[in-house]
Formats: sequence, structure tokens, C-alpha cells
Amino acid sequence: MSESTARLIDLCRHRLTARIDARALGAATQCLVDSLGAAFAAYGEAPIDVLRELDVAGAPGPSTVIGHGDRGRPADVALVNGTMISLQLFDDNQAQMRGHPSGPLLPAVLALAEQQDLTIRAALEAFVIGYEMECRFGTLLNPSHYEVGWHATATQGTLAAVVASSLILGLDDQAMAHALGISASLAGGVRRNFGTMTMSLHSGLAASNGVRAAQMASRGFTADPRIFDGPMNFGAVFSLEWTDKLLEDNLDKWGDPFMIVSPGPTFKLYPCGRPPLFAVDCVVDLQRLHGVTAGQIKRIRCEASYMYPRTLIHSRPGNGLQGKTSLEYCVATSFVDGRPTLASFTDEAVRRPEVLRLLDMIEVCVPPHLSEDVPAVRKAPFEQPVTVEVETLDGQVFRVTTPIHKGSPENPASDADLKQKFLDCAGAHLGAARSEAVLDHIGRADGRVRDLMRSMIVDLAR
Repeated sequence: MSESTARLIDLCRHRLTARIDARALGAATQCLVDSLGAAFAAYGEAPIDVLRELDVAGAPGPSTVIGHGDRGRPADVALVNGTMISLQLFDDNQAQMRGHPSGPLLPAVLALAEQQDLTIRAALEAFVIGYEMECRFGTLLNPSHYEVGWHATATQGTLAAVVASSLILGLDDQAMAHALGISASLAGGVRRNFGTMTMSLHSGLAASNGVRAAQMASRGFTADPRIFDGPMNFGAVFSLEWTDKLLEDNLDKWGDPFMIVSPGPTFKLYPCGRPPLFAVDCVVDLQRLHGVTAGQIKRIRCEASYMYPRTLIHSRPGNGLQGKTSLEYCVATSFVDGRPTLASFTDEAVRRPEVLRLLDMIEVCVPPHLSEDVPAVRKAPFEQPVTVEVETLDGQVFRVTTPIHKGSPENPASDADLKQKFLDCAGAHLGAARSEAVLDHIGRADGRVRDLMRSMIVDLAR
């Protein structure tokens, strides 16, 4: 192994674990609670049933599908659970990663930690290291990685999953190098699939491929052990910004502090993609401050950064999944429903006449100060303010700007917010008492992942 790959592995296996403190574990616990809630929001949905039938049924194993109780091989279960966490686009986000950190990472951790009968704390320690991997690589590969169409959740998420899986399985340096090499050939996922079932499958595939790569390497399967060095290395293939010393120079920053602590994750209080959340907060404020209702509106103008029209490609969505990645629909449904809920994103809801009427009134524009020609905007296009301006039928004009939406690190969701989100999502299937019991189990220092997964089975007869 040459210097960058070897140093990365040494850092992840031997140095970073000693730096994990209560703040990092607390943030990881928040991600766990939030992700399990997001998974229950997708409980029983058709795409999940398809994957359960194709990937878990008939292939018994030690790992458990969240809520459903199916038992399967770790890589198969990670595929289902990753897709489940991300299906409703209710899962967490991380700005520097430019993706969803927990969806591709946590299912790999849970599947193998259950197999190995680890404590929740031990599982979360591996989670913290995997989180560092995917988010630090977000700062190295972007902006070009995301701009050309790669989905960071799939690509960087695969790296996170394989690192965490390697730690849980106890791979040595050489085996971990091969695991990283294997995973590099499994990483993929394009943003063209946003607004479809395959968008959430990206999380499942990343989690599954991370588990599979680590398992293969543990049994002697080989790959190039210098995957971050030399010609055609991972970074050179996936990024225009990559240079030979980029990773080597960046490694000194890892864990100082952990990115799960600072800047930390973004947690969603509405079940849609992260970029529309700015505009949703604008609409909520327009209703709260000025009493604007859907029936009063003549015209709506949304001002956002240049990446919004390039990313939120479904301006006139035809189904609920497309609606979650549509700026126009999220604005329209917020006016109609007061705020977006899970019910706002059914296929039937997207076709409501009152929503379609508003969609025809919405204009999305990119003002000069939010164009890609501004270096700070290109570096962080989804950290820029969004403005929604409304003209009413009687000629009044109201304008609200959201500099940073609720749930982001600068405007954080509280533990109480995340607890309530979990209770709302899980309570519909487990009931209030069992949902509270799950949270109690997560909070116990000696709680085990195996017991946690079994405590969430909706049908206790399984």
C-alpha cells in the first residue's frame, strides 16, 4: 500500500476510535433514532415488499429487517433496510457530504452488529468512523462529483459502509485495503434516478455492497490494495478536483472534530428532499406571518441557487416520489396542507386540482448572486438562502427568505423533535408504549443491537 491508502486505514482502524467521545456518540444516537423513524415511515410500502421477496425470502440469516422481522444474510438485509430508511426521503442529510449519511451506513452497521451480537455503543462507534469517511470524501470529491450526476449517497455511502463493516468484522490492515478496493468497483448511483424507487435503492445498494466487500475481503478475496493512490484511483475517476496529494493532506483533519459533531447532520422535520425544506419554511412563515392561503394566490416566485433546477428535476411531478424531489410541488402542497406530511406525497395527493392550479403559478429563478459563477455558491449550493415571493389576487406582495432551514446544524432539531418524529412514525405500527420502549432500549449503556432489532418487530409472532 502507498501512503494515502495506508494512512487512511491506519487512521480508521487505530487512531480515530480513541477520539470518539460522548458528543460523537450522542450525535450518532440521534442519527439512529431519526433513521429508525424514517424506516417506519416506509413500513409496508410496495418497493420494500419487492426487495424482501427478492433478497431475503428463502435466504435465512442472522440479521433482521426493520419492523417486518424477516431474517436474512447481512448484505441482503442491509439492502432492504437502507432502501427502507431512504424511501420516504425523511432520512438525514449532510451538507459537506452532499448526500444522506445514515441511509447507506446504518443498515450495514446494524446488520453486522446484530450478527456479531455487539452492543449499541460498539455499533455506534463503527458508525462514527464510517460517517467521517463519507463526509470527508464529500469535501474531496465535490463539487464536480455531484455536478456531473453522481449521487453521493451511493458512492461515498459505499465507502462509509465498507469502512464500518471492516471495523465490525475486525479486518486487519491488508484485508481492509482489499475491502476498500472491492467496494470501489461496486460504488455507483446516478442522480437521474431522483424521484424514483431507485433513488432510495442507492442507500440499500451502498449498505449491502459495503457489507459484501468486507465479508469477501475477510475470506481472502482480493482487489487493488492502493485504491486511493496512483493512476485510475477512486478519486481520480470520480472527481475533477482530485490531485495526488489531496487525500494525504486532508487526513490530518479527520476526527478533529468528527464531522458528525461539527458541522453535524441535518435532520428533516418534513418528508421530502433537503433542498425544498428552505422553501417549505418560507411557505410556513408566509402563512404564519401574513395569513396567505392557497385560494388567495395569483403568482409565486422562488429564488434559489443554480443547483436547484439541476437537481429538483420534476417541476411537474406525476407521482408521490417525484413530488418529494420537486421544489414546485413542495411549495404548492405546503400552501394546500399547511405543511408537508407523509399524506402529501401519495400519488393521489400529487394530482389534486388545487395543487395543480398552484403549480401553474410557480416560477423558479436563479438570481445572479446565487449563480455558479459565485465561488462560495458553487462550493455550497444547498447552503444558500431561498426566497419565496407571493402575489395575491388583491395585488399584495409578500416575500420571505429562509437563510437556513429548521433541522440544519445552524438551526437544529432538538432531541425532543427527533423523539416525536420517531414516535409519530413508529407509533403507527408499534403503538405508543412499544415505541417508547424502543427509545429506552437505545438509551441503555448495555443495550444490544440484536435485542433492539427484535424489539421493533411489528408482528411479535415472528
